[in-house]
Amino acid sequence: MENNGSMIKELKHRAARIRTLSLRSTSEAGSGHPTSCLSAADLLAVLFFKTMRFDPKNPGSHANDRLVLSKGHAAPALYAAWAEAGFLKDEEVLTLRKMGSRIEGHPMPSLPFVDVATGSLGQGLAVGLGISIYQNRVLKGDQRTFVLMGDGELAEGSVWESFSLGANLKAENLTAIVDVNRLGQSRETMHGHDLRSYARKIEAFGWEVFSVDGHDLNEILGAFERAIKVKGKPACIIAKTFKGHGVSFIENKDGWHGKPLKKGEELEKALAEVSGDLMKSPPPPEFNIPKISISMKEVETRAINIPSAEPPYENGKNYATRQAVGAALVALGKSDERIWVIDGDTGNSTFADEFNKKFPERWVECYIAEQNMAGIAAGLAARGAIPFAVTFGAFWSRAFDQIRMASLSGLNVKFLGTHAGISIGEDGPSQMALEDLASFRTLQNSAVFYPSDAVSAYNCILNLAAHKGPGYVRLSRPSNPLLYDKNEKFPIGGLKILRNCEKPKVTAITSGVIVHEALKALEKFGKDCPIELVDLYCLKPFPSAEMKKLVSKSNGVVAVFEEHAYEGGIGESVLSGASGLIRQWTHVAVNSVPRSGTPGELLDSFGLSADKIFQTLKKLAW
Repeated sequence: MENNGSMIKELKHRAARIRTLSLRSTSEAGSGHPTSCLSAADLLAVLFFKTMRFDPKNPGSHANDRLVLSKGHAAPALYAAWAEAGFLKDEEVLTLRKMGSRIEGHPMPSLPFVDVATGSLGQGLAVGLGISIYQNRVLKGDQRTFVLMGDGELAEGSVWESFSLGANLKAENLTAIVDVNRLGQSRETMHGHDLRSYARKIEAFGWEVFSVDGHDLNEILGAFERAIKVKGKPACIIAKTFKGHGVSFIENKDGWHGKPLKKGEELEKALAEVSGDLMKSPPPPEFNIPKISISMKEVETRAINIPSAEPPYENGKNYATRQAVGAALVALGKSDERIWVIDGDTGNSTFADEFNKKFPERWVECYIAEQNMAGIAAGLAARGAIPFAVTFGAFWSRAFDQIRMASLSGLNVKFLGTHAGISIGEDGPSQMALEDLASFRTLQNSAVFYPSDAVSAYNCILNLAAHKGPGYVRLSRPSNPLLYDKNEKFPIGGLKILRNCEKPKVTAITSGVIVHEALKALEKFGKDCPIELVDLYCLKPFPSAEMKKLVSKSNGVVAVFEEHAYEGGIGESVLSGASGLIRQWTHVAVNSVPRSGTPGELLDSFGLSADKIFQTLKKLAW
């Protein structure tokens, strides 16, 4: 690339426009992060107007290169760049942070050039890796993904999970850019402006690294030109910049993170300093618009093809609900090419390996890195895939921030958690998911399933695939008999009555493994059992109308049994879903830290064995 004087002059103009609009929008809002925008302006100018290939009139196109702004607090600079590209109007950018405006404080996918919400730092590189995998394996073109990061977020361990896997996957269409402006929110970052320290780390993970002066446009142009030519591994550009660059009284100074300039004299002084590079008659921007038009809209919006085949289970045999994972995912994978599986080195225990054997091109092995798993799943979902991320339920707590951000983005990300609850036995409390239902129930537009046998688990996984939004299926380790016929349906927002009673004295409600214990308990009552047993296989959306009818039948005498913490699980969902109708309440759950032991010993110690459930229900019924 020939870096002639007119090109540099034009790029200086673009960068000045980004700085000007960033300063104006944050001052108008009275909040924001203008200094973080100013440090990145030159990098964004080169990215938008000389490096990335995109159609400015169609920011969501699959044919475009993608940009993930991992340092989401610099959103005003991103909006300013898109305004300079002609997609946004300056007037809209100036509605930054106003109620009802899509120009929010941090990027949100309500804008077509934002794939995933960012702002919780350390997540953008995983998202970008997921997008780059989609570009490589599905689009099969030469599309690239760029991720603009801040130096402060390199203290996040999740970033290094992504650096590690990116190199392992040889993601040569992925370029990371680190804006090393030295200053974090409250102090200097770990390495300050020591670019070599950053470079040594990133190189050690297997990336090609280019270090540049982040305000020298010639250097930036050269670095991007070299980075996109790297083969066999991803590239990273480390740019030494200054926070607040271009405004003398805030540049490289402490105490300016997240502070806008005051409207009036302070702002006008800053605008005067950054406007020196503005051209009176700038040439219209020229874009390297991709020649091949790729439209995936029809694929992304059509309903999922739900398999019609029956669950492959035989009556008289015992199965763990986790055994449904492989069969259900393989059936989904055959029916719809958008189904992907993200694994965390647990596929042989979760049975997800069965999908890998059939569809290795739609399998991503992330190894033991759950945060990276969730981020990659979000990136894939942002471009149209329907990813299932699968590991032990206990380990999803480590990645909840990434899961939360995917949910905020409205993405179609699915999570399966196996080995949940105390019934896993001897492995002990570190392996027992006891908080997972509470966490996943909080996600906006989520669906949460907790099946009790292999047939219901198979169907719940299929129903989660059809749900438009995030969701979770909680699965168990112990093997138990089938409870349902292969033709039974398990619609979202439903429940099942396993033991009906015309005039019950108690409504007993449970899910998962404890359903089997409860059934054994009811057998002890004989043929005149006064208990109605409910299998609450779907906790969200909660079957409120149906549950209220059942609770009313027993005059509000309710007993809930669950191998989950008291807070946020089955009990609290029932309390809120049948509010006002419960007269007598009994709730048996995990109320202390469990120990290693056999499943039977553990269930008994928490009042969840068949014998203990019988004793509890007997006291309530008589």
